Amino acid sequence: MAEMKRASRWPGFSGRAAIITIAALVVATELMLPTCAYGAGPHVHGQATLEIAVDGPAVQINLNSPVDNLLGFEHAPRNEKERQAIRTMASKLHQPDSLFIFTPTAQCRLESSRLVSPQLPSELLLSRSGSSMGSDHSVLNNDNKLKVDKPSVDKPTGDKSPGLSPAPSAATSSRPTPAPSPSTQIVPSHGHADDHAELEATWDFRCATPQNLQGLDVRLFQLFPGLRRIDTAIVGPKGQSSVKLTPASTRLKW
Repeated sequence: MAEMKRASRWPGFSGRAAIITIAALVVATELMLPTCAYGAGPHVHGQATLEIAVDGPAVQINLNSPVDNLLGFEHAPRNEKERQAIRTMASKLHQPDSLFIFTPTAQCRLESSRLVSPQLPSELLLSRSGSSMGSDHSVLNNDNKLKVDKPSVDKPTGDKSPGLSPAPSAATSSRPTPAPSPSTQIVPSHGHADDHAELEATWDFRCATPQNLQGLDVRLFQLFPGLRRIDTAIVGPKGQSSVKLTPASTRLKW
């Protein structure tokens, strides 16, 4: 699956194998579950998918969900109340210590968290304050490229130093400065009003004593009541498995 390609970014992580096994596992899980449970297509309110890859001390968790499950609406914000709702959602997702409870003795700590949604303004998905468990909180665009403002560099004027451009003339200095390229800006990426809005969240953890990691408890249902079912695929040290999580069943073991 496309969303699991990020697993290959781990140093030393056998990403290709994890991608293939998780993709096969998710397809198999969907075939085994009743067709009516998925509705007319992959976008089903109340349902989400969770993919977990465990490789030594590295753990990556990837959530894909309709935005409606997390916000109660799935359009670009129309007022300040809805903008604040998006900020609150992002704040919760950037603090996964309240979303995923690992085996305590494994000592797992967050290394990075990323939120992606084509329909929501990217600046509202940023973490306002760094989580105590991680240091890298970023927002990616649809091409999975980090959009960052490049700092401007003041160039010296004059035409006597070798390699420097001559000072601008009065005719040229009055011209407006060209706008920066869109690829270097943090810009909102809004979808159409009638689009089904999706959100992808990715968390990278590292465990100090991975041999003690036996599973985790998923607390997404408590923080996002719009979720009713999470279809989970796991690739771990003991192989691959699939689990259907509900508000009454939130524990994962491997």
